[in-house]
Amino acid sequence: MLLPLFHISVVSFYVYSLWYDQQYLDLPLPAKGYEVMPYKGRLMFLTMWTFILQTIYFFVSFLNDLIGSNDASPKKRPLIRMFKDALFGLAFPMAIYVGISFWSIYHFDKELIFPEKIAKIFPPWLNHTYHSFIVLFIVLELIFTNKTYLSRKVGLVLAFTYFVSYLVWMHILFERTGVWPYPIFNVLNLPARLVFFAVSIAGGLYLYIVGEKLNSFVSTSCKKKVDVKQKRR
Repeated sequence: MLLPLFHISVVSFYVYSLWYDQQYLDLPLPAKGYEVMPYKGRLMFLTMWTFILQTIYFFVSFLNDLIGSNDASPKKRPLIRMFKDALFGLAFPMAIYVGISFWSIYHFDKELIFPEKIAKIFPPWLNHTYHSFIVLFIVLELIFTNKTYLSRKVGLVLAFTYFVSYLVWMHILFERTGVWPYPIFNVLNLPARLVFFAVSIAGGLYLYIVGEKLNSFVSTSCKKKVDVKQKRR
């Protein structure tokens, strides 16, 4: 009963956050070309890609609570459970990456990632929703739910494709508008940007493996506790 409540609560909170963003916030955009984009231009940010991905994940998790299976090792995983597990493999590293990269750059130089002109009109609670709560909720999901990762090769290809898709999208936006979505890229020359992109992709793939390892550790620990309880009986 607690898992469905947790999942639907997260979905409701995320949907409300997105609604509030779209209803009340008009952020200054880097260039006019961004105004025609959906969600008031928010799709130029990796943060929004990741936020929407996680919203979809928790909604699918809620559906899995109702019609799928949360067993540790079901004999036959329902399709909804397989989809949920695959989404988690992508949602976890992306949330951790967004959280780490945003707050690291924020504390180094706020203007490079969250300029004051935006910070003045952007509610702190919504900033934490996009950059902090996504980390908290996905970590809780890792700890308290059962999931089966895809093969590492498939999972890494999926994560790599996600990262590259965003990089391609970001370059398309730059070609159309002449302005990068994130101010940090305006101060980096080409070699520095290439290094940044390479490190970001490598970091994201590493976080995928970290998620896989942590999931294995949590699953093994839970199994041992269950075995100990059964022996005591």
